[in-house]
Amino acid sequence: MRMIYLVQYFPPEKASGLQLVEDLLEGFADYGWKIDVFTPTPTRGVTKEQRRKYSQNRIEKRYDGKLTIHRMHLYQEGNRIPARIFRYFIFSAECLWKCLTVPADFIFTGSGPPTQGVVAGLAKIFSHKKIIYNLQDIFPDSMINAGICSEDSFMAKLGRKMEKFIYHNVDHVITISEDMKLNVIRKGMNPQKVTVVRNWIDVDTITPIPRDKNKLFHELGLSCDKFYVLYAGNLGKVQGIDVIINSAEASADNSNIHFIIFGNGSEEENIRRLIKEKNLKNISLYPLQPAERVSEVYSLGDVSLIPCRPGTGRSGMPSKTWTIMAAGTAIIGSFDVNSELDRTLRKAECGYCIEPGNSKLLAKEILDLYENPSKLRKMGISARKYAEKYVSREQAVKRYISVIDSLSNAKRKE
Repeated sequence: MRMIYLVQYFPPEKASGLQLVEDLLEGFADYGWKIDVFTPTPTRGVTKEQRRKYSQNRIEKRYDGKLTIHRMHLYQEGNRIPARIFRYFIFSAECLWKCLTVPADFIFTGSGPPTQGVVAGLAKIFSHKKIIYNLQDIFPDSMINAGICSEDSFMAKLGRKMEKFIYHNVDHVITISEDMKLNVIRKGMNPQKVTVVRNWIDVDTITPIPRDKNKLFHELGLSCDKFYVLYAGNLGKVQGIDVIINSAEASADNSNIHFIIFGNGSEEENIRRLIKEKNLKNISLYPLQPAERVSEVYSLGDVSLIPCRPGTGRSGMPSKTWTIMAAGTAIIGSFDVNSELDRTLRKAECGYCIEPGNSKLLAKEILDLYENPSKLRKMGISARKYAEKYVSREQAVKRYISVIDSLSNAKRKE
């Protein structure tokens, strides 16, 4: 079987979820499928030399030729929203052309950028290839919840029409939480065409690292004796990082509590400005670290934070949850209470969610864990056990293959 796989970012870029992409592609290739990956030349978190290298060598083969990576040239991604939107449209137009002209049985695409779902729907209409839509983020819900647009705005109305078109035309949706499944079913998707497969983590690769063996402490000049509150990931509007800044301000009287942010994104300069304006000495901001150092990153924190703007938790499940768990770290979500994240953390007994955006409450909960080291230690142990038992890479990839195989069998009977 041949598959076209469309993806917005791909290594050596630095973006969340790329390890999941590589795991899926390896699993598909091991299963015997031939995959053509179409992705832009790298832009996010890469050097000019790396970008030049991949611009000159735009085709790469892996796994004995079963996987072919095609890098489509696009201009450098920046922080200006109009330029980024135009870049999304160019990427989606190139993807549509590949879907129509490259031989394949299946097309597999994620939900980023939002126009990719429309690409998938058009490809279905004009090429009749089977379409798998991997829904990691629900548009326009995520933008509305982030306050980027209102429900009655042009953007939201356009997004609703896009959703209707997408769910009517794709053959199957694979999403990452029960909340998200219910969301798309309420919008008209056939329940038989929606499958939940949680994102996963390789617990053999991501492991807890003791402080005395964690090289980041020495490299960043951090004392091993302090209590560290960690956030790592994208610095965008949806994440609501200001709650961390304000919580650090509320915790400034305790010199033993220090906040650390590893991240890049559209809000980075605003975050730096806030830290400077508030003259916060108890918070440090660093660039995202390479994927191979993720164990060191999450092992650095005594507790890790998963923030979002109010309402965002109903339209997504943060994949970093499993990474943090695998590193054996407790979690506090400034995230919608009673969301799937909240239910999962409580079931795993490794954390919980509090009202999103409430910096004073977040500071209070952080102080509680600081003052209860035995409670914190138990939460870290529980996190690791849950990851080992329930978030297996092997089982998740097999589930993806099973869904696509069933569609393949149905196609042969048509």
